[in-house]
Amino acid sequence: MRRALAGRATCRQLSWLKKWAYQTSLIWPERFGITTPLPPYLPLALGAADMRLIEHVSAFTVFPNEGIRIDPHMILRVTSYDGALLEEAHPEVHDVVSPDVAHTMTAMLEEVVQFGTAMKAKSLGRPAAGKTGTTQDFTDAWFMGFTPQLTAGVWVGYDDKQISLGKRESGALAALPVWIEFMEKAMAGTPPLDFPNVVTLEEQADEHHVRTDVPDTAPEEEVPAPRLKPAATPPLINRPRPRLPRSAEVRP
Repeated sequence: MRRALAGRATCRQLSWLKKWAYQTSLIWPERFGITTPLPPYLPLALGAADMRLIEHVSAFTVFPNEGIRIDPHMILRVTSYDGALLEEAHPEVHDVVSPDVAHTMTAMLEEVVQFGTAMKAKSLGRPAAGKTGTTQDFTDAWFMGFTPQLTAGVWVGYDDKQISLGKRESGALAALPVWIEFMEKAMAGTPPLDFPNVVTLEEQADEHHVRTDVPDTAPEEEVPAPRLKPAATPPLINRPRPRLPRSAEVRP
């Protein structure tokens, strides 16, 4: 899974969606605050469905927020000229996934920046995580990324889906540089922070015993059937053909 996220292992994503079934996979986007209708077919795992940028960014905030999502809102508070509070937003808070799941996802998305398609984001000089995205024929380029303090997303494309951005204009080439430029200015003067309570995947592998199924321990339905040896064919014996008595012979 970590290698599939860090690179472009689209076949692996398709197998995940097929394994966990469409109905189950369509429940989770709702929990992440995605209201855009998503078609129930396999290319959904590859990002084939259109989605609003604000919903995409809001969904990614779940991971650095330890599994909690807050409804997007434009205004935090309104004050008078002398600082008196006139109005303050009270957005709804949702528990989406457990903190452990959010920590693991953050660790996996960090590897996209450390070793995968978003390595350019290392130029920020601070911990960051995210995922690139590219649609067929290079018509759309995406990057969703976050630091411990801020989550942001970039989409590059045309309203007309028939117009391509150009050959090789992927998320890493077209969208990621815009995200980096924005984050450099937005995070200026802010000290770099590590993701809280996030353990790298290497450390998790050292702390947890990973069980691998073998024919003796795998579930019965997954145990390969024993290969039976074909039955030996008895050798042919050339025996003399019995001769019928004369009275039974058929003559032309």
